Amino acid sequence: TTVSEWLRDETRRLLAVDRPIDVIHNFFSPRAPGRSREDVRRELGLTQEALVLHLSNLRPLKRIDLLLETVARVQPRESFKLVILAGADFAPHAEQVHRLHLEDRVIVRERVPGVEDYLQAADLGLYTSDNESFCLAILEGMFFGCPSVATRVGGIPEVVEDGVSGLLVPAGDVDALTRAVQRLIGDPAGRVAMGRAARQRAQEKFSADRIVPLYVELYERVCALPPRVS
Repeated sequence: TTVSEWLRDETRRLLAVDRPIDVIHNFFSPRAPGRSREDVRRELGLTQEALVLHLSNLRPLKRIDLLLETVARVQPRESFKLVILAGADFAPHAEQVHRLHLEDRVIVRERVPGVEDYLQAADLGLYTSDNESFCLAILEGMFFGCPSVATRVGGIPEVVEDGVSGLLVPAGDVDALTRAVQRLIGDPAGRVAMGRAARQRAQEKFSADRIVPLYVELYERVCALPPRVS
């Protein structure tokens, strides 16, 4: 199995797999947040600013350098704060935060166990990856009505409908990323509409009720096959 059509095609291309590959997308089962949206925003020092959220393990392909470069260009500067939920040490990126004078715009929380608290407080996600097989973080936000700006790479276009449940831009294009972020920050009504579409898409296509039976059906089908003769 693969979690996206893109990954299926790459598997066939790189590994010359000649047997069937089932595409079964990732799913997410959100827990109820432990705190209210207002409590989380108060903790983060937010008043009227948009909360831009990034959730990842900070691996090189996530392009944290582009993430920070993008938010450094967003205007007006006072219109947002970027919250990074880091699954790894953020220290290697601290120098860029300082160099771009983003100390008052970027908040980092490392290894947060209850990401749902922040997901339900977010206004939009921002993902600048060079590649993604699926990007579960985007889906996690979708379940909480959070649309994302993301690069059009890998399996992301299978998760996000461009212009409907989020905005997709070419990989590495900081200007396009900046324009997309500014568009969602400056259009609260449009952002809410996209978030509503994102939640509906997540529930209809990527819920456990939708995905788990596909695995069960696959297991039953495989177990019914006669043994392969070597």
